[in-house]
Amino acid sequence: MTPEGNAMRHRNLIMPLVFVIAGAAGLPAASAQQASPQAGELASLAELPSDIRLVVGPDVSDRGGPFAAGCVAVNGEPHSRFAGARMNADTAQVTIERGGIAHYFDTLDFRRVEGRWVHVPKQPGQVASVQAPEK
Repeated sequence: MTPEGNAMRHRNLIMPLVFVIAGAAGLPAASAQQASPQAGELASLAELPSDIRLVVGPDVSDRGGPFAAGCVAVNGEPHSRFAGARMNADTAQVTIERGGIAHYFDTLDFRRVEGRWVHVPKQPGQVASVQAPEK
């Protein structure tokens, strides 16, 4: 067998394996959104305490709901969408997906103070958001 034929035979064996490994490297975004929440995780805006919902605001689509990921809202969708929340006894973190030119995810921190949930603003120098991954 010639060296070219040998290389072709190995490539034919290896390429399907590469595709299988690459496909298993991560879940598609739609699958990740549908994953069932773990203990302490909230999957809907409706599950948030009213103090936190007030800070999040009314113009936020629920998890998996329609929103304008780009700068133009074709059907008047909100430019933000609830991505998830994690709550403990005295702390909470709410992640909001923000649309527009600088599409990103923003995490809001809350702390329970005297029975009420209070927004804890980011400190100077603290990372306020994470850029959305390239598609």
